[in-house]
Amino acid sequence: MLVYWDANALASEHATGIVVYGANLLRALQTYDDLDFTGLIKLSRLKRRHFIPRHADIRTKLYVPPFSDWCLSRKAVYHGIDFKVPNTRRLPRVVTIHDLSVFEPNLSDPRFQQRGMDYNRYLINKLNPERIVVPTEFGKEHMLRYFPATRDKIRVIPHGADQVFAAAGAAEPELPANLAARSYILCPGSVEERKNGIRLIEAFENSQAAKEMPLVFAGGRGYNHEAIYARAAASPARNAIIFLTGLSSAQLIALYINATFTIYPSVFEGFGLPIVEAFALGSPLITSNIGAMAEVAGDAALTVDPYSVAAMREAIDRLATGAALRGELAAKGKLRAAAFTWRKAAAATRDVYLELAP
Repeated sequence: MLVYWDANALASEHATGIVVYGANLLRALQTYDDLDFTGLIKLSRLKRRHFIPRHADIRTKLYVPPFSDWCLSRKAVYHGIDFKVPNTRRLPRVVTIHDLSVFEPNLSDPRFQQRGMDYNRYLINKLNPERIVVPTEFGKEHMLRYFPATRDKIRVIPHGADQVFAAAGAAEPELPANLAARSYILCPGSVEERKNGIRLIEAFENSQAAKEMPLVFAGGRGYNHEAIYARAAASPARNAIIFLTGLSSAQLIALYINATFTIYPSVFEGFGLPIVEAFALGSPLITSNIGAMAEVAGDAALTVDPYSVAAMREAIDRLATGAALRGELAAKGKLRAAAFTWRKAAAATRDVYLELAP
């Protein structure tokens, strides 16, 4: 079966969350002899096509809608890995919707939020893809809140965690110099409103742990990161709060492995890749007790109310002082991570393609 694959997201210099998803799922799908992939790339991404081989091995061709739509094989399936499908009925289309956070108040840049909501309504209601892949049961229920007519189209396919092992084996992990040979708390992921950085800083500055080890934010800058950076600068624990950006995969993995523990108190996720990455690498984890975070973490993390500064502070101090608890959570996390593999994700995705086979 021919599968047209949206290669635009893979034309990226950096391994964003969408790139991690697309590259690892594609790699696992390519182990099936009955699937053949062609990547489609739009004209505006053509100059960045040279980045695709960093992430995936796939032949590509230019896609210029609506003209290219007439050249798409009717015997193929299209998979849009990043919220996009072509406006055509020539072939069945699958779209992955990682989350609908844009519909939640105060979590997205208001300059773009309405545009994002309008686009998703256009995608679901007008373009009307034949199947919708979401990564969690929470993601399914959240979609049904806004698009109840999609129930029969949705397929829940969790992401994998095993990508960290390949990355860890590819290069010798190296810590940033200012963290070598010291304890620290890791908060991975982009610094943005929904990651709950301001409450985390308040919890940290009031913890006993702040006197013993720094809090390390490791990720890019997203919506309202300025407020989070400003809150850190004004904190009495400001000398113990570190922001790291532009990290290589090897450096991020080293941060997970060497952290005293990881904390990921997001208020909204479609899945939460850092949760399973921490598990896979044996880092004890604190995460939120709501939504996709609670679903993905199961009983393998210390979960807290992300809106409660006091609950976060207590959890931070419990793990900072509890070596036995850290060991217990690290062991549980590795077992939990084994349930999330790209091989399983690929098998379930292939089943979706076969449902739609012309």
